[in-house]
Amino acid sequence: LILHLSMKKKHIAIIAIFFCGILFSFFAPPPDSPKDDIKKKFVDNFEILVKSIHQLRVVVENDETGKNIQASFLAARLAYKQIEFILEYYYELDVSKINGPGIDFVEEEDPLAYHEPQGFQMIESFLYPAYDVSRKKELLQFIIKLYNLTNGLSKNAGTFQPGEYVLDAAMEELYRILALGITGFDSPTGHLSLYEAKSSLNSVMYVIASYKNEIFSSGINDYDRVLYLLQKATLYLDKNSDFEKFNRMEFIIKFLNPLASWLGNAKQKMGYIDSPIRYGLIKKTTHLFAWQSLQRDRYLFDDTITNARIALGKKLFYEPGLSKNGKRSCAGCHQPARAFTDGLPKANELDEHTSLLRNTPTLWNAALQSNLFYDSRQVSLDHLITEVLANEKEMNSGRDTAAVNLKNRADYKQLYAEAYPAAGGIIQGRKIVNAIAMYLRTIVSYNSRFDQFMRGKKSAMKPNEIKGFNLFMGKALCGTCHYVPLFNGSKPPSYYYQESEVIGVPASTDTNHAVLDSDPGRYAIIKKEFLLHSFKTPTLRNIALTAPYMHNGVYKTLEEVIEFYNKGGAKGLHIDIDNQTLPFDNLGLNATEQKDIIAFLKTLTDTTELAISHQLSAISYRPTALGDKKN
Repeated sequence: LILHLSMKKKHIAIIAIFFCGILFSFFAPPPDSPKDDIKKKFVDNFEILVKSIHQLRVVVENDETGKNIQASFLAARLAYKQIEFILEYYYELDVSKINGPGIDFVEEEDPLAYHEPQGFQMIESFLYPAYDVSRKKELLQFIIKLYNLTNGLSKNAGTFQPGEYVLDAAMEELYRILALGITGFDSPTGHLSLYEAKSSLNSVMYVIASYKNEIFSSGINDYDRVLYLLQKATLYLDKNSDFEKFNRMEFIIKFLNPLASWLGNAKQKMGYIDSPIRYGLIKKTTHLFAWQSLQRDRYLFDDTITNARIALGKKLFYEPGLSKNGKRSCAGCHQPARAFTDGLPKANELDEHTSLLRNTPTLWNAALQSNLFYDSRQVSLDHLITEVLANEKEMNSGRDTAAVNLKNRADYKQLYAEAYPAAGGIIQGRKIVNAIAMYLRTIVSYNSRFDQFMRGKKSAMKPNEIKGFNLFMGKALCGTCHYVPLFNGSKPPSYYYQESEVIGVPASTDTNHAVLDSDPGRYAIIKKEFLLHSFKTPTLRNIALTAPYMHNGVYKTLEEVIEFYNKGGAKGLHIDIDNQTLPFDNLGLNATEQKDIIAFLKTLTDTTELAISHQLSAISYRPTALGDKKN
């Protein structure tokens, strides 16, 4: 298999000897049932993966020049991508060891689950941008560890049972290609993502071909057109292999969105469901940017949202009586006109003179997050609100004290009775918190000009804004931390937990004598050295309205923020920080490219009254709440 790699504008032709079993025919109907066929594919390709990793080891051991090592590594990566959709879906606990980030990290859902860097991404860091033969022994240790892991797993590959979820796994792979694959997320130094995306698409093609008979018997149209679209998508990747120049917007609009929409619809028509143990924030029924995709009640759990509770919560949000001095409401710091921020570098304490430790974050899409506050210390809106009410520097009252203050207020009695009829008219602190959380769940931004463009409105974005998106998702590497479509750290394809990063934010804008901000971030919550100065990756939606930026409000403009990233974060400012998770090298963005990225970011603005009204009417209400029609 001859591959033409384009890296740093140098076209290097390499020959990767691939096992012929990795190539499949997509035209003849499979001889077995879809499940049997998928199982056979998995077993066969797992063996190919193990052999390709072994071959990589052999090449490294015998090639002192490094001439063939990158080619052998790519062959192993492509073998992995052929079965990635199965490994990610059915072997989730092992994937972080096979293809996890090349840095120390903890699982967001389980902070005690520590992972040391290993697997493909760690191996890649030894090979790109150039192979250093002096680190050969260390490289071999990681390769051997990966081989032992995959070889051990392969012994049990025959026990794999696809069950009813193969199409759901394929759907996730389409999301993964879009939000992670073409951004370079898991090929941060080699920039092999476009070749790997082709391999991933081939696996999706194989799944759909395996279900051909069932698709036809279910009356689903466009089977041949979809296979043709998949083939066109792989040809597009062949013809446009330059990582920095790749038109991601065109690829998404032309191929990934239509494919996801078709597969999501086909999955439903055939009666296949999503795995009940795989939580997700976005419904796998259509493409990622569809309004109906968001599961706005994902973090509601056993609670019920009603219009009456929203109405009560909205009034409480603007109620100064919740604070001890009777002067501060939630809206005092989270002002709607400022996209629910306050415009200050750091929020004021209750005395309105002293600054708190951090900047006030936006509440837009807070309901779509499981990790709250900059250090991810809370996991629900109710807990967040409870903490803020009790904090002596913020509201200094507490939920129960607030309930006492409001118990004789006539303007709340009727609202409260309608919102919580079972409470018998007794205002309770936990219900106050709950009502405010219900209101916050209506503050969802997902109808910006960018969203409208992704849904087919071609006039919604200008050429320079589209260029900015392509830069955001490619050369600028923004999309490897701020994942589409939420543009925060909620990692695809489930978008369920949010990641944190160490970018090394300075204490001031003095670039000549830059000093790291002293805030420990997540380290204050989880005492792991690699989490020192680590902060949750915030949403970029409505970013044009939420200045100043960073957890300490150090940057006043988007221009300053982009320049900071362009220099390579703290390392680019010559700040000594060992655990930075940003690439240390500068991004090489010119002035026009930086302006285009900012132009794109402004397309994410969506705070209009029309949008808010739409969000209120589009909330996914539970059946018990359908009778409440008042708001």
